[in-house]
Amino acid sequence: MKKGVTSSEEIEEKRYRHFMILLYPEDSYFKEVLQDLKGSFKNYAYIRHIPEDDEKKEHVHLILSLDNPRTEESLAKRLGIDKRFVGHIKSLRGSCRYLVHMDNEEKYQYNLDQVIVSKSFKSTYFKSFDDLLSDEEILDSMYDFINENRASNPVTIEISLSKFVCSNSYEKVFKRYYNTIVKYINFVSQK
Repeated sequence: MKKGVTSSEEIEEKRYRHFMILLYPEDSYFKEVLQDLKGSFKNYAYIRHIPEDDEKKEHVHLILSLDNPRTEESLAKRLGIDKRFVGHIKSLRGSCRYLVHMDNEEKYQYNLDQVIVSKSFKSTYFKSFDDLLSDEEILDSMYDFINENRASNPVTIEISLSKFVCSNSYEKVFKRYYNTIVKYINFVSQK
């Protein structure tokens, strides 16, 4: 074989960890594929989009994030769908934002709560929108949460707040203002 030339057997198909999958509710396998995804995979987010100008029918965009990389073809085969409906993702953050058309102002804007997100993917998903709130707005949200739970003891409030912080991807602000937040928790629980 000539130098620099490879045979087709030597070319390995690339593997990826993050995929965008397109599904159509009218397809016979639609419900089955969604059930399979929810039952077999832990990191996913999806939304149903209404048809827009250049689109003909309602569709679902689904992000699937895997622990182990695989090829587009093997994932399509595993799900039982055509390979053309499975594509790898170059930017996970951008794809998460695309679900609600965050950076596509010319398209219909969806609310974040319209996206179905698996528990284990929530932190990753919501970090994609961390530029939407200022530190002050995040702190206000945390202080409101503390005030709503002031009847509990300080340790219970802090544990609950930690869960609230994780579910909303407020970790950066929580860490930065941790000492002040704990002082506030102790203050309100003494009232």
